Amino acid sequence: MKALTDYENLSHEELLARVKAVREAAGDRLAVFAHYYVYDEIVEIADFVGDSLALAKRAATSNAEALLFCGVHFMLETADILANRPENVAARGGKRMIVMAANETAGCPMADMITAEQAQAWKESLSELVDFSEFTPVSYVNSSAATKAFCGENGGMICTSANAESVLRAAFAQRPKALFMPDSRLGRTTALALGVKPEEIATWDPRTKEPLGGLTPEEIKKARVILWDGFCPTHQRFSADYIRNLRKTNPDAQVWVHPESQRPIVELSDGYGATSKLIDVVSKAPAGSTLAIGTEWKLVERLQKQNPDKTILWPGDNPLICVQMAKSSLWRVAWALENWLAGEPVNVVTTPPDVAESAYKALRSLLK
Repeated sequence: MKALTDYENLSHEELLARVKAVREAAGDRLAVFAHYYVYDEIVEIADFVGDSLALAKRAATSNAEALLFCGVHFMLETADILANRPENVAARGGKRMIVMAANETAGCPMADMITAEQAQAWKESLSELVDFSEFTPVSYVNSSAATKAFCGENGGMICTSANAESVLRAAFAQRPKALFMPDSRLGRTTALALGVKPEEIATWDPRTKEPLGGLTPEEIKKARVILWDGFCPTHQRFSADYIRNLRKTNPDAQVWVHPESQRPIVELSDGYGATSKLIDVVSKAPAGSTLAIGTEWKLVERLQKQNPDKTILWPGDNPLICVQMAKSSLWRVAWALENWLAGEPVNVVTTPPDVAESAYKALRSLLK
């Protein structure tokens, strides 16, 4: 196996040459996926760049033998589950797609804010007060495979920020109430958009020492949606004062934010949307427009470069990157690809079959 340290000090040009050589040798056997939040040097060599929803759908239909995924761990688990469905493996003559991480340590703080064990304990606590069969568990895709499996085992669904409203609507069509985990910000904004009253939304705080997540039995019984109080650290840093000042100095400016933002920021904005929506808003804005885009800084910076005829701002004082997404680097990509081509794949993600099967039951909501 080639040592990772052999790649750290190679020049950008040498790394690109090595990646190109592997790509030419592999042809259609290999695919490289990247999330929008990785660095430009990765975006430039990827076969497909997208948000969580687009990446999941593309993984489900890919015919490649191996997939190098430049993102964070829950995304690789999702890709593995969808790409290696039994029918897909059978179509490959019994071969599993090899799903590899550019950096095996890249995780998601939000996904780590709930475990399957916590979800099960949450269910048990609620069941002492209410009929749990009235609730559909809905998990944001930013969650572990085991948490997704909990949802699948309990008739639940998985959403992304791009389809959260349609998934929660489907959940309500199935049962009158819903649990939403782990992103309370996305859950609240989505529930309100569907007409759920503020007093029908309760937030369960997993960090409090108070019983029932800090809620009263009455709050739980009247809640139509109960949120698990998780959040994305990257999307909490936008400034209400910045937005208010921007309105004064540039009344024609538009503010669009990711729905993982805190509710006051969403309310101050002109609109919100998943990453793909934010990109679309910028691309369709007329020349000369000023837009503040509340999402991960590397993407905002890329939008600035791609739209020189527009002023693209970050709605805060100190632009913030997703540190975990930044762990995918060109030298790690070159290392992983060359080892794979040599028959020694590294950082392979494989989901246990029982977990994958239960998680898939919930993940089907992404594929509709």
